[in-house]
Amino acid sequence: MKVNTDGVLLGAWLSLPSVGSFRVLDIGTGTGVIALIVAQRLSKLFSTSLKDQFSIDAIDIDKPSVDEANYNFSQSPWTSHLSAMEISLQDLLSAKTQMKYDLVVSNPPYFTDSLKAPSARRSSARHNHDLPYRSIIESAIQMLKDKGKLAIVLPAEEGERFITLATMGSLHLARRCKVKTLASKKEKRYLLEFIKSPPSDNVQEEVLIMQQTGGLEYTEQYKDLTKEFYLKF
Repeated sequence: MKVNTDGVLLGAWLSLPSVGSFRVLDIGTGTGVIALIVAQRLSKLFSTSLKDQFSIDAIDIDKPSVDEANYNFSQSPWTSHLSAMEISLQDLLSAKTQMKYDLVVSNPPYFTDSLKAPSARRSSARHNHDLPYRSIIESAIQMLKDKGKLAIVLPAEEGERFITLATMGSLHLARRCKVKTLASKKEKRYLLEFIKSPPSDNVQEEVLIMQQTGGLEYTEQYKDLTKEFYLKF
């Protein structure tokens, strides 16, 4: 499975703390790119004090993806903080009902009614029949600590649908970034951050433009966000 721009954007954009113990769950980890980016960012934010530590649990139902993620984790400087498991979100919830996380993050499959890909692995990675939005929302509500956050990336139309579903429960939209591939086009992706807390009237709205006119030139805004994770920047 390939690394995709959505995962890099979400990992680079989501909010992180600077101190204290911090536990993360990455749902549908694939190659583990989001977990690795979060680990890289946390390692820079946290001090070297022994009381400041973090751990990231990455899950996926696809065994080859889990094997690949664990290999990638083992080759990183943060291997002791990372682990990937072959387990569904539903089974994790049943097996570890007491586990609480500060952050739940996901780049989930989002095709609902379109034709499925011929490859079973690719179909599962792209279609949400195995990981419906309600499962993500309900699991986040149950597994997040108070004031914990859910960060997710989706196409704009699916993002609107997810916001509606999430805000029916105890998750409340705190940040939204509308991602445009070109300045002249409509937003293509939403980066969304929800908080498990009483609702607030103040939603932080942002716009990220990747390119002004296309070609090989990216905006400084996009490069500033992702330069720590791309060799080309």
